[in-house]
Amino acid sequence: MTTKKQLRKWESIKCPVHRKLSSNTENYLYAMFLLDEKHEKITASTLLEYIKLLPSSENLGTSLPTVTGMLKRMIRDHLITKNKNNEIFLTEYGKISAKEQTKRFRLAGKFIHETLKIELKDVFQEAHRLEHAMSQEVENAIDKLLEYPVKDPFGQDIPGSQKFKTEKIIPLSETSINKTYIISKIPPENSEFVDFLHKNNIIPGSKITIEEISDTRGIINIKVNKKTLDLALNVAKTIWVK
Repeated sequence: MTTKKQLRKWESIKCPVHRKLSSNTENYLYAMFLLDEKHEKITASTLLEYIKLLPSSENLGTSLPTVTGMLKRMIRDHLITKNKNNEIFLTEYGKISAKEQTKRFRLAGKFIHETLKIELKDVFQEAHRLEHAMSQEVENAIDKLLEYPVKDPFGQDIPGSQKFKTEKIIPLSETSINKTYIISKIPPENSEFVDFLHKNNIIPGSKITIEEISDTRGIINIKVNKKTLDLALNVAKTIWVK
């Protein structure tokens, strides 16, 4: 009995290079997808800043020459292009690859948190370990097991979900006093910060009320489950609400 090979989407497009992507390339593709998702320009410098946040176990290197060397390889492999201002753009092949990589990573996070019961503070690192070993068959099985989820445990969109609906969200720093909001998305990269948010119930789905916003003190005071808490405004910019 033979089993039909399940192809990743990028294998069906016309491209001079089709190969198994390295784990480093996959990490760069995810970083590029994330920057594009945030409507930020993709450059060697912005990539470097994000790559510094990734687990050290990924062995990516955190110097600008390392990043520029990786970008040259990705240009060679037809994943990206650069303009005269050194701004980076994903090719069609790169866009599909980045979208698939992001889906695998966020599905991995959802799976290990909800099914394997890994603590939220450890999800980001463990998901990075699992994603690179995930075949198309395993990805499809996890997707089905989780009933095709729209969001990962941090509230980030899982690309390709048929149930996906666009919702209007704003940074916590741009909210209004005496109004109630629901946490939509939190940053996953810093395990200590994720643990702090989790312990204080500042996680996707939680209701919060804005008590005070002080530009002079640089803080926002929120109420969660009858408990008040101060957050720095620069931190509040990384938490999204609806």
